[in-house]
Amino acid sequence: MTCSVLFAIPALDKGGPDRVFYELLRTIDRTRFAPALVTAESTGHYLSRLPDDVAVHHLGRETGTASRYPVLPLARLVWRLRPDVVLATLRMGMTAGLARPLFPRGTRLIVRPANYLTSNHRELIRDAPLWHRLSFALNRFALTRADHLICQGEDLAGDLAAAGIETPTSVIGNPIDVDEVDRLASDSVTLPGSPALLAVGRLTRQKGLDLLVPAFAKLSETWPEAHLTIVGTGPDEAALRRQRDDLGLRERVTFRGFVENPHPLMRAADLYVLPSRYEGFPNVALEALACGTPVVAAACPGVAGLVLPGVNGWLAPKEDVAGLAQTLLLAVRTRGQLTADVIRDSVRARFATALIAQRYEQAISDCAVRDPIPRADRRR
Repeated sequence: MTCSVLFAIPALDKGGPDRVFYELLRTIDRTRFAPALVTAESTGHYLSRLPDDVAVHHLGRETGTASRYPVLPLARLVWRLRPDVVLATLRMGMTAGLARPLFPRGTRLIVRPANYLTSNHRELIRDAPLWHRLSFALNRFALTRADHLICQGEDLAGDLAAAGIETPTSVIGNPIDVDEVDRLASDSVTLPGSPALLAVGRLTRQKGLDLLVPAFAKLSETWPEAHLTIVGTGPDEAALRRQRDDLGLRERVTFRGFVENPHPLMRAADLYVLPSRYEGFPNVALEALACGTPVVAAACPGVAGLVLPGVNGWLAPKEDVAGLAQTLLLAVRTRGQLTADVIRDSVRARFATALIAQRYEQAISDCAVRDPIPRADRRR
Protein backbone atom coordinates (compact mmCIF):
# COMPACT_ATOMS: atom_id res chain seq x y z
CA MET A 1 0.00 0.00 0.00
CA THR A 2 1.42 3.38 -1.00
CA CYS A 3 1.71 6.34 1.34
CA SER A 4 0.19 9.52 -0.07
CA VAL A 5 2.30 12.63 0.56
CA LEU A 6 1.22 16.23 -0.06
CA PHE A 7 4.24 18.51 -0.48
CA ALA A 8 3.35 22.10 0.51
CA ILE A 9 5.47 25.12 -0.46
CA PRO A 10 4.56 28.72 -1.40
CA ALA A 11 5.99 28.34 -4.92
CA LEU A 12 8.13 25.88 -6.84
CA ASP A 13 10.42 28.47 -8.33
CA LYS A 14 14.21 28.96 -8.09
CA GLY A 15 14.90 29.08 -4.37
CA GLY A 16 16.89 26.50 -2.42
CA PRO A 17 13.86 24.88 -0.71
CA ASP A 18 12.06 24.90 -4.08
CA ARG A 19 14.88 22.87 -5.61
CA VAL A 20 14.88 20.46 -2.65
CA PHE A 21 11.17 19.74 -3.08
CA TYR A 22 11.59 19.38 -6.84
CA GLU A 23 14.37 16.82 -6.36
CA LEU A 24 12.26 14.88 -3.86
CA LEU A 25 9.12 14.98 -6.03
CA ARG A 26 10.92 13.54 -9.02
CA THR A 27 12.95 10.97 -7.07
CA ILE A 28 10.71 9.60 -4.30
CA ASP A 29 9.98 5.88 -4.73
CA ARG A 30 6.67 5.51 -6.58
CA THR A 31 6.23 1.92 -5.41
CA ARG A 32 5.94 3.21 -1.83
CA PHE A 33 4.76 6.81 -2.12
CA ALA A 34 2.18 8.77 -4.13
CA PRO A 35 3.35 12.41 -4.17
CA ALA A 36 1.23 15.50 -4.82
CA LEU A 37 2.07 19.19 -4.58
CA VAL A 38 0.26 22.28 -3.32
CA THR A 39 1.53 25.83 -3.89
CA ALA A 40 0.13 29.33 -3.72
CA GLU A 41 1.66 30.38 -7.04
CA SER A 42 0.51 28.70 -10.24
CA THR A 43 3.82 29.39 -12.01
CA GLY A 44 7.41 28.60 -11.14
CA HIS A 45 10.73 27.47 -12.56
CA TYR A 46 10.36 23.82 -11.55
CA LEU A 47 6.60 23.35 -12.02
CA SER A 48 6.81 22.53 -15.73
CA ARG A 49 9.61 20.04 -15.04
CA LEU A 50 7.67 17.88 -12.60
CA PRO A 51 6.90 14.29 -13.53
CA ASP A 52 3.45 13.82 -15.05
CA ASP A 53 2.24 11.69 -12.14
CA VAL A 54 2.55 14.56 -9.61
CA ALA A 55 -0.88 16.17 -9.14
CA VAL A 56 -0.48 19.92 -8.59
CA HIS A 57 -2.93 22.05 -6.60
CA HIS A 58 -2.90 25.84 -6.15
CA LEU A 59 -4.41 27.78 -3.26
CA GLY A 60 -4.40 31.15 -5.01
CA ARG A 61 -1.92 33.94 -5.54
CA GLU A 62 -0.66 35.73 -2.44
CA THR A 63 -2.21 39.20 -2.16
CA GLY A 64 -2.08 39.89 1.59
CA THR A 65 -1.39 38.38 5.00
CA ALA A 66 -4.36 36.00 4.87
CA SER A 67 -3.35 34.65 1.45
CA ARG A 68 0.31 34.36 2.52
CA TYR A 69 -0.83 32.01 5.28
CA PRO A 70 -3.90 30.28 3.76
CA VAL A 71 -4.83 28.19 6.80
CA LEU A 72 -8.44 27.44 5.88
CA PRO A 73 -7.85 26.79 2.14
CA LEU A 74 -5.06 24.36 3.02
CA ALA A 75 -7.23 22.59 5.61
CA ARG A 76 -10.04 22.24 3.04
CA LEU A 77 -7.63 20.77 0.48
CA VAL A 78 -6.24 18.29 3.01
CA TRP A 79 -9.76 17.17 3.88
CA ARG A 80 -10.52 16.67 0.19
CA LEU A 81 -7.31 14.75 -0.60
CA ARG A 82 -6.92 12.92 2.74
CA PRO A 83 -3.13 12.44 2.37
CA ASP A 84 -1.31 10.25 4.83
CA VAL A 85 1.36 12.93 5.32
CA VAL A 86 1.67 16.65 4.62
CA LEU A 87 5.29 17.77 4.19
CA ALA A 88 5.54 21.56 4.38
CA THR A 89 8.32 24.16 4.22
CA LEU A 90 8.85 27.94 4.24
CA ARG A 91 5.61 29.86 4.97
CA MET A 92 3.61 26.73 4.25
CA GLY A 93 5.25 25.22 7.32
CA MET A 94 3.65 27.81 9.59
CA THR A 95 0.41 27.65 7.60
CA ALA A 96 0.22 23.87 7.97
CA GLY A 97 1.11 24.02 11.65
CA LEU A 98 -1.71 26.46 12.33
CA ALA A 99 -4.06 24.31 10.22
CA ARG A 100 -2.97 21.06 11.90
CA PRO A 101 -5.90 20.87 14.39
CA LEU A 102 -8.26 21.01 11.38
CA PHE A 103 -6.65 18.09 9.52
CA PRO A 104 -8.31 14.65 9.34
CA ARG A 105 -7.24 12.52 12.27
CA GLY A 106 -5.24 10.14 10.08
CA THR A 107 -3.11 12.84 8.42
CA ARG A 108 0.34 13.48 9.86
CA LEU A 109 2.31 16.71 9.46
CA ILE A 110 6.03 17.02 8.82
CA VAL A 111 7.51 20.52 8.75
CA ARG A 112 10.89 21.33 7.23
CA PRO A 113 12.09 24.63 8.78
CA ALA A 114 14.15 26.53 6.20
CA ASN A 115 15.95 28.91 8.55
CA TYR A 116 16.85 29.58 12.15
CA LEU A 117 13.89 30.51 14.30
CA THR A 118 15.87 32.61 16.78
CA SER A 119 18.52 34.29 14.60
CA ASN A 120 16.16 35.08 11.75
CA HIS A 121 13.54 36.62 14.02
CA ARG A 122 16.11 38.65 15.99
CA GLU A 123 17.03 40.42 12.76
CA LEU A 124 13.43 40.90 11.64
CA ILE A 125 12.30 42.20 15.05
CA ARG A 126 14.70 45.13 14.70
CA ASP A 127 12.73 46.33 11.66
CA ALA A 128 9.15 45.62 12.78
CA PRO A 129 9.12 44.66 16.49
CA LEU A 130 5.42 44.06 17.04
CA TRP A 131 4.70 42.06 13.87
CA HIS A 132 7.77 39.86 14.06
CA ARG A 133 7.34 39.13 17.77
CA LEU A 134 3.88 37.88 16.84
CA SER A 135 5.37 35.98 13.89
CA PHE A 136 7.91 34.31 16.19
CA ALA A 137 5.17 33.20 18.56
CA LEU A 138 3.06 31.84 15.70
CA ASN A 139 6.03 30.05 14.14
CA ARG A 140 6.93 28.43 17.43
CA PHE A 141 3.30 27.44 17.99
CA ALA A 142 3.08 25.93 14.51
CA LEU A 143 6.29 23.91 14.91
CA THR A 144 5.05 22.41 18.18
CA ARG A 145 1.89 21.24 16.35
CA ALA A 146 3.83 19.22 13.78
CA ASP A 147 4.18 15.46 14.24
CA HIS A 148 7.77 15.54 13.00
CA LEU A 149 10.42 18.07 11.94
CA ILE A 150 13.13 17.65 9.34
CA CYS A 151 16.11 19.93 9.94
CA GLN A 152 18.92 20.42 7.44
CA GLY A 153 21.65 20.30 10.07
CA GLU A 154 22.40 19.72 13.73
CA ASP A 155 22.75 23.48 14.33
CA LEU A 156 19.21 24.11 13.14
CA ALA A 157 17.86 21.25 15.25
CA GLY A 158 19.70 22.67 18.26
CA ASP A 159 18.24 26.12 17.64
CA LEU A 160 14.72 24.72 17.74
CA ALA A 161 15.46 22.70 20.88
CA ALA A 162 16.82 25.87 22.53
CA ALA A 163 13.52 27.57 21.68
CA GLY A 164 11.72 24.86 23.66
CA ILE A 165 10.39 22.92 20.67
CA GLU A 166 10.40 19.22 21.52
CA THR A 167 8.78 17.82 18.39
CA PRO A 168 10.54 14.62 17.16
CA THR A 169 13.21 15.63 14.66
CA SER A 170 15.31 14.11 11.89
CA VAL A 171 18.45 15.80 10.58
CA ILE A 172 18.70 15.43 6.79
CA GLY A 173 20.85 17.56 4.51
CA ASN A 174 19.70 18.91 1.18
CA PRO A 175 19.95 16.83 -1.99
CA ILE A 176 21.95 17.73 -5.07
CA ASP A 177 22.20 16.15 -8.50
CA VAL A 178 25.90 16.49 -9.25
CA ASP A 179 25.43 15.38 -12.86
CA GLU A 180 22.74 18.04 -13.40
CA VAL A 181 25.00 20.70 -11.89
CA ASP A 182 27.76 19.54 -14.22
CA ARG A 183 25.42 20.11 -17.16
CA LEU A 184 24.35 23.54 -15.91
CA ALA A 185 27.99 24.55 -15.44
CA SER A 186 29.07 23.45 -18.93
CA ASP A 187 29.12 26.91 -20.56
CA SER A 188 32.63 28.32 -20.86
CA VAL A 189 32.99 31.63 -19.00
CA THR A 190 35.81 33.53 -17.33
CA LEU A 191 36.02 35.63 -14.21
CA PRO A 192 38.49 38.47 -13.63
CA GLY A 193 41.33 38.03 -11.19
CA SER A 194 44.07 35.63 -10.29
CA PRO A 195 42.70 34.16 -8.17
CA ALA A 196 39.04 34.80 -9.03
CA LEU A 197 36.79 34.84 -5.95
CA LEU A 198 33.01 34.51 -6.19
CA ALA A 199 30.10 35.03 -3.80
CA VAL A 200 26.45 34.44 -4.76
CA GLY A 201 23.41 35.34 -2.71
CA ARG A 202 20.84 37.86 -1.69
CA LEU A 203 22.50 41.08 -0.56
CA THR A 204 21.31 41.16 3.04
CA ARG A 205 22.95 41.29 6.46
CA GLN A 206 22.49 37.54 6.96
CA LYS A 207 24.81 36.77 4.05
CA GLY A 208 27.71 38.67 5.62
CA LEU A 209 28.95 40.41 2.46
CA ASP A 210 29.63 43.52 4.56
CA LEU A 211 32.25 41.34 6.29
CA LEU A 212 33.64 39.93 3.05
CA VAL A 213 34.35 43.27 1.35
CA PRO A 214 36.76 44.56 4.07
CA ALA A 215 38.28 41.07 4.42
CA PHE A 216 38.93 41.08 0.68
CA ALA A 217 40.52 44.53 1.04
CA LYS A 218 43.01 43.02 3.49
CA LEU A 219 43.68 40.12 1.11
CA SER A 220 44.31 42.59 -1.74
CA GLU A 221 47.13 44.20 0.22
CA THR A 222 49.04 40.91 -0.04
CA TRP A 223 47.53 39.58 -3.25
CA PRO A 224 46.71 42.56 -5.51
CA GLU A 225 45.87 40.36 -8.53
CA ALA A 226 42.84 38.89 -6.74
CA HIS A 227 39.36 39.95 -7.83
CA LEU A 228 35.99 39.44 -6.11
CA THR A 229 32.76 39.01 -8.09
CA ILE A 230 29.47 39.32 -6.20
CA VAL A 231 26.32 37.91 -7.82
CA GLY A 232 22.87 38.80 -6.52
CA THR A 233 20.60 41.66 -5.59
CA GLY A 234 19.05 42.83 -2.35
CA PRO A 235 18.40 45.73 0.00
CA ASP A 236 22.05 46.11 1.05
CA GLU A 237 23.43 46.58 -2.47
CA ALA A 238 23.83 50.36 -2.27
CA ALA A 239 25.58 50.16 1.11
CA LEU A 240 27.91 47.41 -0.14
CA ARG A 241 28.82 49.44 -3.22
CA ARG A 242 29.64 52.43 -1.00
CA GLN A 243 31.74 50.21 1.24
CA ARG A 244 33.64 48.91 -1.78
CA ASP A 245 34.28 52.42 -3.08
CA ASP A 246 35.30 53.77 0.33
CA LEU A 247 37.90 50.99 0.56
CA GLY A 248 39.29 51.83 -2.90
CA LEU A 249 38.14 48.51 -4.42
CA ARG A 250 36.10 49.76 -7.38
CA GLU A 251 38.46 48.01 -9.83
CA ARG A 252 38.77 44.85 -7.75
CA VAL A 253 35.20 44.08 -6.69
CA THR A 254 32.49 43.63 -9.33
CA PHE A 255 28.75 43.48 -8.68
CA ARG A 256 27.16 41.32 -11.39
CA GLY A 257 23.53 41.62 -10.25
CA PHE A 258 21.12 38.76 -10.80
CA VAL A 259 22.42 35.89 -12.95
CA GLU A 260 19.91 33.33 -14.21
CA ASN A 261 22.39 30.43 -14.10
CA PRO A 262 25.40 31.10 -11.86
CA HIS A 263 26.84 27.57 -12.19
CA PRO A 264 29.33 28.40 -15.00
CA LEU A 265 30.62 31.23 -12.81
CA MET A 266 30.96 28.83 -9.87
CA ARG A 267 33.04 26.48 -11.99
CA ALA A 268 35.15 29.34 -13.36
CA ALA A 269 35.96 30.66 -9.87
CA ASP A 270 39.14 29.68 -8.09
CA LEU A 271 37.42 30.08 -4.71
CA TYR A 272 33.80 30.37 -3.65
CA VAL A 273 33.27 32.47 -0.50
CA LEU A 274 30.38 32.11 1.98
CA PRO A 275 30.77 34.78 4.72
CA SER A 276 27.24 34.34 6.18
CA ARG A 277 26.30 35.12 9.76
CA TYR A 278 23.96 32.12 9.76
CA GLU A 279 22.43 29.68 7.27
CA GLY A 280 19.68 27.09 7.37
CA PHE A 281 21.65 25.12 4.80
CA PRO A 282 23.80 26.97 2.23
CA ASN A 283 22.62 25.52 -1.07
CA VAL A 284 24.81 27.88 -3.09
CA ALA A 285 27.91 26.55 -1.34
CA LEU A 286 26.73 22.98 -1.99
CA GLU A 287 26.31 23.86 -5.68
CA ALA A 288 29.78 25.43 -5.83
CA LEU A 289 31.26 22.26 -4.34
CA ALA A 290 29.33 20.19 -6.88
CA CYS A 291 31.08 22.30 -9.54
CA GLY A 292 34.42 21.21 -8.06
CA THR A 293 35.22 24.65 -6.63
CA PRO A 294 36.67 24.85 -3.11
CA VAL A 295 34.74 26.93 -0.57
CA VAL A 296 35.90 29.37 2.08
CA ALA A 297 33.06 29.61 4.59
CA ALA A 298 32.53 31.36 7.87
CA ALA A 299 32.00 28.72 10.55
CA CYS A 300 28.49 29.98 11.17
CA PRO A 301 25.43 27.94 12.14
CA GLY A 302 24.37 25.76 9.21
CA VAL A 303 27.80 25.17 7.71
CA ALA A 304 28.94 22.33 9.96
CA GLY A 305 29.35 19.10 8.01
CA LEU A 306 29.25 20.73 4.58
CA VAL A 307 32.67 22.36 4.30
CA LEU A 308 35.38 19.89 5.31
CA PRO A 309 38.75 21.60 5.91
CA GLY A 310 41.52 19.97 3.92
CA VAL A 311 39.00 18.11 1.72
CA ASN A 312 36.80 20.67 -0.01
CA GLY A 313 37.58 24.03 1.57
CA TRP A 314 38.45 26.10 4.62
CA LEU A 315 36.51 27.44 7.62
CA ALA A 316 37.00 30.97 8.93
CA PRO A 317 35.90 32.38 12.30
CA LYS A 318 32.35 33.69 12.03
CA GLU A 319 31.70 37.45 11.98
CA ASP A 320 35.46 38.10 12.08
CA VAL A 321 36.87 40.29 9.28
CA ALA A 322 40.51 39.69 10.22
CA GLY A 323 39.96 35.95 10.59
CA LEU A 324 38.18 35.76 7.25
CA ALA A 325 41.02 37.69 5.59
CA GLN A 326 43.60 35.30 7.05
CA THR A 327 41.60 32.28 5.89
CA LEU A 328 41.24 33.75 2.40
CA LEU A 329 45.00 34.23 2.24
CA LEU A 330 45.57 30.63 3.37
CA ALA A 331 43.11 29.40 0.74
CA VAL A 332 44.76 31.42 -2.02
CA ARG A 333 48.15 29.97 -1.13
CA THR A 334 47.04 26.34 -0.72
CA ARG A 335 44.11 25.96 -3.13
CA GLY A 336 46.19 23.80 -5.45
CA GLN A 337 46.15 21.05 -2.84
CA LEU A 338 42.41 20.46 -3.34
CA THR A 339 41.28 18.74 -6.54
CA ALA A 340 37.93 19.19 -8.29
CA ASP A 341 37.22 15.44 -8.38
CA VAL A 342 37.75 15.03 -4.63
CA ILE A 343 35.59 18.09 -3.95
CA ARG A 344 32.74 16.74 -6.08
CA ASP A 345 33.06 13.29 -4.49
CA SER A 346 32.77 14.87 -1.01
CA VAL A 347 29.34 16.14 -2.07
CA ARG A 348 28.17 13.07 -3.97
CA ALA A 349 28.98 10.74 -1.05
CA ARG A 350 26.85 12.71 1.44
CA PHE A 351 24.23 14.72 -0.46
CA ALA A 352 23.42 12.83 -3.65
CA THR A 353 19.71 13.09 -4.46
CA ALA A 354 19.08 9.34 -4.22
CA LEU A 355 20.71 9.15 -0.78
CA ILE A 356 18.80 12.13 0.64
CA ALA A 357 15.52 10.93 -0.90
CA GLN A 358 15.92 7.60 0.90
CA ARG A 359 16.33 9.39 4.22
CA TYR A 360 13.22 11.47 3.57
CA GLU A 361 11.34 8.31 2.63
CA GLN A 362 12.29 6.73 5.95
CA ALA A 363 11.21 9.81 7.92
CA ILE A 364 7.89 9.98 6.05
CA SER A 365 7.21 6.26 6.55
CA ASP A 366 8.01 6.42 10.25
CA CYS A 367 5.77 9.45 10.73
CA ALA A 368 2.89 7.97 8.72
CA VAL A 369 2.54 5.00 11.03
CA ARG A 370 3.18 6.88 14.27
CA ASP A 371 0.28 7.81 16.54
CA PRO A 372 -0.18 11.56 17.01
CA ILE A 373 1.74 12.85 20.01
CA PRO A 374 -0.57 14.30 22.67
CA ARG A 375 0.25 17.91 23.51
CA ALA A 376 0.92 17.06 27.16
CA ASP A 377 3.51 14.47 26.17
CA ARG A 378 5.38 16.97 23.96
CA ARG A 379 6.21 19.05 27.01
CA ARG A 380 7.80 16.17 28.92
